[in-house]
Amino acid sequence: MSELERRYRRLLDWYPRGHRERNGEEMLGVLMAGAGDRRRPGWRESADLLWGAARLHLRWLTAADGGVDSRDVMAIVSLLAPMTLIAGATTGLHELGWWVRAGALSDMSWQQQFPDAPVWAVWLAVAVLGLRGFRRAAAVGAGLGTAGFGLLAVLAPFQHWWNDRDAGWVLLGLVTTIALASSSGPSHGRRLVGQRAIAMMVVTVVAVVVIGTVGSHVQAAQWLQMAVLVGGVVASCGVQSRVGRRAALVLLLPVVTTLLAKVLLAVPGSFAQTAPTALVIATFYGVPLMVLLTLGCLPRRSLTVRLG
Repeated sequence: MSELERRYRRLLDWYPRGHRERNGEEMLGVLMAGAGDRRRPGWRESADLLWGAARLHLRWLTAADGGVDSRDVMAIVSLLAPMTLIAGATTGLHELGWWVRAGALSDMSWQQQFPDAPVWAVWLAVAVLGLRGFRRAAAVGAGLGTAGFGLLAVLAPFQHWWNDRDAGWVLLGLVTTIALASSSGPSHGRRLVGQRAIAMMVVTVVAVVVIGTVGSHVQAAQWLQMAVLVGGVVASCGVQSRVGRRAALVLLLPVVTTLLAKVLLAVPGSFAQTAPTALVIATFYGVPLMVLLTLGCLPRRSLTVRLG
């Protein structure tokens, strides 16, 4: 191998692997044929090659290369997101468990201690309906569950921080409603990820709920919950699939907003308490959605609702 060819190969190594496998040898042949008597690539030619590699990586990252079908992403979300959402009931279940252990369940005020119980019950029903193949009913239930989040934000703001760290549950509910209404539905999602993914997600959600309910007094419990949720979601969606990785990003919206809140609340003068409400909402709702749109996780064109 000549020095010129070796240098060209080093430049081509910057291109995405799939592109190299399909076009690498052809590109090398064209470059070598046009090199003449040169012993090394010119600086302009090297810059052009590196810029081309950067553009291809950007297209790959944003799914602009057509390698990710957002409809498949939404199908996986429609299958696994309703189960993921049930993990959001952990705070209320912890309250319920405390009253059960105290032997005073009959004295518990559901309106004060667990006001969001009906909403999580709706999402449990959505998960069951989706798994049973009743996509139309699941989509209607998801719409009710998302509307329930909105009511809770107004009527029971004390149970969750809907404006910041818990915004991920609302966002996930909204995306789940869109996924159930517009994608091929849970049946197609099951074909993409397999039956094993459902079992893994169930185990993950149960583990997250148990950790949050039993070990909530431990300072590291929330971090352990997030770690279990991330691991379970990624394993369920599939790390080797671009579609699966993007579906996992959608399912991890609650983790994203929680981490975002931890970062912003660590700054002196709590952002969530001092910033205008409109800015807080734009940060915790708008930023995650824009990231998902940029990465090709969500449909970029208007969705056609197909409930039939």
